[in-house]
Amino acid sequence: MLDEESGMEAVQRYLRDQGAGVIDSIVVTHELPGAGPGSLGTAKEIVLTSAARTIELKEHQRLVERVEEA
Repeated sequence: MLDEESGMEAVQRYLRDQGAGVIDSIVVTHELPGAGPGSLGTAKEIVLTSAARTIELKEHQRLVERVEEA
């Protein structure tokens, strides 16, 4: 899957379609080649910026805004 042109995006769609939540997807992505040099932050960015995760990204942004307001 990673060798395809869409690479990591295809992986994110697959994980979403299999019912993997954001945290599980971050853990899986963190272990994949091409996800970055061992950085959970990079894996989180890959998952949350994926077109497959637009709903989760919006929810994450709202949570961050609420925390900043508090």
